[in-house]
Formats: sequence, C-alpha cells, structure tokens
Amino acid sequence: MKSIVKILAGVLITVNAVAFTACTDDDFTASIFDTTEYSLDKASYTFPLDTFLKKNCLEPYNLKYIYKMEDIGSDLDKNLVPINYENATVLAVLSKYLWFDVYKKIVGEEFLKQYSPRIIHLIGSHSFNPTSGTETLGVAEGGVKVTLIRGNFLDVNNIEYMNEYFFGTMHHEFSHILQQNVITPTAFDAISKSLYNPIDWNNTADSLAVTKGFISPYASSQAREDWVEVIAKYVTMDMKKWDATLEAARYDWEELEYNAKAFDAAIARGANRDTLGYHIIRTVGGDPEVGSKKDGEIDTWKIQRKLIQRNADGSAVLDENQKPIFRFEDGVDGRAIILQKLEMARQWLKDNFNVDLEALRMEVQRRQFLTDADGNFVFDAKGNYVNRFTSPSESDPTRMFIDELLDEVNQYKALQQ
Repeated sequence: MKSIVKILAGVLITVNAVAFTACTDDDFTASIFDTTEYSLDKASYTFPLDTFLKKNCLEPYNLKYIYKMEDIGSDLDKNLVPINYENATVLAVLSKYLWFDVYKKIVGEEFLKQYSPRIIHLIGSHSFNPTSGTETLGVAEGGVKVTLIRGNFLDVNNIEYMNEYFFGTMHHEFSHILQQNVITPTAFDAISKSLYNPIDWNNTADSLAVTKGFISPYASSQAREDWVEVIAKYVTMDMKKWDATLEAARYDWEELEYNAKAFDAAIARGANRDTLGYHIIRTVGGDPEVGSKKDGEIDTWKIQRKLIQRNADGSAVLDENQKPIFRFEDGVDGRAIILQKLEMARQWLKDNFNVDLEALRMEVQRRQFLTDADGNFVFDAKGNYVNRFTSPSESDPTRMFIDELLDEVNQYKALQQ
C-alpha cells in the first residue's frame, strides 16, 4: 500500500437559528410573497420548469423554489454561481419525488403546509469556508428558508452522492426547522456532552466519529447537529451501509506518532491494514528529530488505527483463525449510543409531529432503489442496491425512470406551441 497522506476535509451544514413569533390567527392561504398574479412567459426557455414549480410548490405549499440565484439571498462574501437550468430541473423533480411526496404520503399534506420551508434557494457552485477548511452544504434560516448548494454537480447516477449533498441535506435542514418549532429532549444533549468538538470536528475521520457515538464527524460538532444528522443519515443512507456503520462503531482506536523514515515499515507490520483500518495524518512543522524535512519544512506523521493486542515488537497478536484480537478499553459503545440517540429522535418525531420514522425511511429507500413486484429490494451482481432513477421505467423500458419523472416538467412544453 502506498503511503498516501489524506487531508481530511470537513463538511459544514450551517443553521442560522433566528427567533420568530408565530401568529395564532395566521391563515395558510395568506402568502408571505407578492400575491399579484403574473402570467408566466410561454416564450421563455424556463416556462416548463416555472410552471412545474408553480403547480407543485407555490400553489400547494406556499413555497417559492428559487433556482435563478438571488444575490440578496446569498452569502455576498463568497464567489457563488447559479445552478444551470438542466440541473435545476432534475433537482426540482427529485425534490418533489424524494422529499415532498414522501412526507405527503407518510404524514399528509397539512403537515407540509404547516412546517415545510417557504423558500428553497439553489446555488450551483461550492461554498467553501477558507478559514476553517470546511464547505457549507446547506443553510436553514429561521424555519423559513433552506439553501441547497453544489447544484451544478448533481449526479443522478450516484445516489450516495445525491444524498450526501442534496437530499440528506434537505432532511438535515428540515429537521432543524422542526427543531425550531418543538424543543428537543434535554437528555439528548447530555449523552455525549463531554465529547463534542466544535473546533476540530472536520479533522475527524468517519470511523473515529462513529466509535464515539456520532453518526458523522459533523454530528460531533454540537448537540443540535448530532440530533438532525442521526435523522438524516438514518432516512437516506442505504440499509447495508447503515448496518456497516453501526458495526464500525463497536471498535476502539488509538493514535500514534511515527518517524517518517520508519513510516512504511510501521504500517506494513502485523495483520492486514485494511482489516484493522488506518488513517494517516500528515502535519507540517514539529520536532526535526521525529519528522523529516521536505521542501524546507518538517513533516510529522500520525497514525490512527483500531486497537488490537500486539506483541512487544508492535506486530499483531492473532487468534486461532489468524485474525487480530480487538481490545475495548475506552468504555464508549458507539453503536449503542447512536441507537439510543436514534430512538429518542424517533419518539420525538412521533409524539410531536406524528411522523413515523420507520415508514419515512422505507418510503425514501424504495423510491431511490429498485424493488421487485413484491416490494423487495433488487441487488446487482456485487450485492449492491440498484439505482432506480437510471433503471428502465416500468411504463416504457426503453426510457430511464428519471426521464419519466422529468415528463412532469416537459409536459408544459406543449403549452408553448
């Protein structure tokens, strides 16, 4: 294995918690937007999408879906660009199919009318935070507005990517909106109180976060992010990956410093590295007796690895089946903690919003992955879930399912003729 240095880049999902007062006599039909009826321009290239959004967002949910980026609603300190029309169209139909229609089916339309955001704002580019080395994926503001970022990098072929950067973000941000309406249990905050790391969470590897009871590194930043991350990940992560994540949460880890000259030998010694799991961290600066000089700078190295029994020379002690013997010493059962947090979130959603988290999860999973006639998931030759969107449509096997969804927008092209 090559000695590859990984710079762990974090992902930041920010929430602007804005206090607001609900008016008890509000009528849903009283829009927060300009209610003047403006005719859509049939000659406009964007007429089909504009009509789709009016019919499926503005009219039923009083929600303004903004894909023509507005500077006033963006971070003016960053160099952001709009989402392109094609990706905005795909993201709009997928948002309806994977988010709005799911909640409508599981909880009902009135729930969406009451709690859904009133503005969804799309950004096409990345939104980097240079001072922290993180990237903002989404923003929820005052229970009213959600901003989704990276729209120009939408890839319908990659469900894991879409969940990480779009639909997981939507569930994350929407959970923040619910959080702003009903306070979450204070007992949740106490579970991992001493382990939150708001400063350096972005330098934590996924596998090290879960072993401490956090479903993601960002969940380890603070309790309110921990709460929404466990909901979003549970709903969107495929069930095999979820189970694998919980399995990884069982292990303890250790961190060691190594002389760079002995680096390759150190990580090659003993049992299979892929079995043990290694994270390699390079830092610049440090003790010249420990590090090595490169381009005039001192490199020092750290290795994070699963905790196992080792011989005096550092090699692994193997059992009768030639497998490493894992050690459990820190007293933290990451798997149990994650499941405890999930159960608290599940009960909170049911008690306060009548949201069945299991039903919500299964509906999302069956919409994003292919199922057979009996509703069972279909797997490919490698045992992976099959992407429903790029699979043949049931109504017309010559087309992909995503093309069928896009017909909801393209149907309005006929009105332009």
